[in-house]
Amino acid sequence: MTSEAFCPGHITSLFYPPGPGPTPETTGSRGAGACIALGARASVLVENASETGIAPVEDTRLNPVVAMALGEYLKLAPDPVQAHLGLDLELPVGQGFGMSGAMTFASLVALEGELGLVDGNIDALLALAHSAEVAFSTGLGDVVAQARGGIDVRVRQGLPPSGEVRVARQEASLLVAWGSEPLHTRSVLEDPGARDRLERACLPHLEALKGRPDLEWLLEAGWAFAQEAGLVSEAVRLMTTICTAHGRASQVMLGNSVFAAGDLDAMAEDLGSEGFSYRMTMIDNDGVRLLS
Repeated sequence: MTSEAFCPGHITSLFYPPGPGPTPETTGSRGAGACIALGARASVLVENASETGIAPVEDTRLNPVVAMALGEYLKLAPDPVQAHLGLDLELPVGQGFGMSGAMTFASLVALEGELGLVDGNIDALLALAHSAEVAFSTGLGDVVAQARGGIDVRVRQGLPPSGEVRVARQEASLLVAWGSEPLHTRSVLEDPGARDRLERACLPHLEALKGRPDLEWLLEAGWAFAQEAGLVSEAVRLMTTICTAHGRASQVMLGNSVFAAGDLDAMAEDLGSEGFSYRMTMIDNDGVRLLS
């Protein structure tokens, strides 16, 4: 039998990474964002084998983050197995949509659906996904949010209980758009000067938040943060200008990409005429889940 799982993508609106903690579980980021209904779907079929391994199927490429997380999970298996993995990504990698975390988390949940080695414990799978993301500097908070869905505020870095994430639910439609050139998270996270700028730009907005976050706050605080942190590229500025003619927009962290709310059809028409890619989606309030 094949097990299938879905993990929503994740938009980070504003963030900063404090210094690394002593363990992957205590390492992460503070900030805010939202899960979206476009993400990654994983299918896994497990067979007995003479040696444990992971075999990508069809057009699937075995990402190093996914390989590390699944490899750690398979160490729990009492007997050798071969895991056949298929992945379908609904958004591009490298544009800030949390696709590295989504494909890793979805793969783990699908594999757990086949083997049941942690008795369906999402927190155990989250720890494996987060550790792999930290090891490769591909994300410092996406999977923590993707575990629960909704709009998230990461109050303390890392995984609970040392980390703390507050979640708010909201039904809302939005648009995401991106340019041709990606912006790789690792290049920013490894720059100490950029880390300082991110903290100075992010903290005032987090501290000013009163009550529950919503999409409007994410857009308003996020755009102020992006400009104050010096992250806005020419492509992002043009996409934002196009979208704000019909609503609100802000940059996705970290990517040459934006998210927006308002008259989505008008935004889509104008973005398409300028050659930008876009998709319409919604906030996902359910988080990572097993489909079958």
